Amino acid sequence: MSDATGFDLGPLEADVMRLVWEKGEVQVDDVHQALLADREIAYTTVMTVMTRLTRKGLLTRRKHGRAYLYRAARRREEMAESTLHEWSQRFFGGRVLPAVSFLLGRDRLTPDEIAELRRLLERLEEGEER
Repeated sequence: MSDATGFDLGPLEADVMRLVWEKGEVQVDDVHQALLADREIAYTTVMTVMTRLTRKGLLTRRKHGRAYLYRAARRREEMAESTLHEWSQRFFGGRVLPAVSFLLGRDRLTPDEIAELRRLLERLEEGEER
């Protein structure tokens, strides 16, 4: 954790957290096998990262036989909100529209995603009118 609000995750830590969120409860071997699909990585490296994430308070673990079962200690949405808030403060002075414009970048969105974004904006507008 970088401070009381933001979370400093390296790329491998972020990948491990994503897998834990997706799977719910995992052993080191579950994460190791999933990571092997994309890269060569040692089991001990994954174990070290998961231990570090536990020390940071981002994972919890409980003994299950001879292994540990790990779960996320924080919701993905909580971490994403905190990280995005910190990022928007750092790069855009906390202004939402420039940050959102940067994230959306017209060339990165498919027509379906643009349509979904329009629907989201309509729902936001409807919510403000009530």
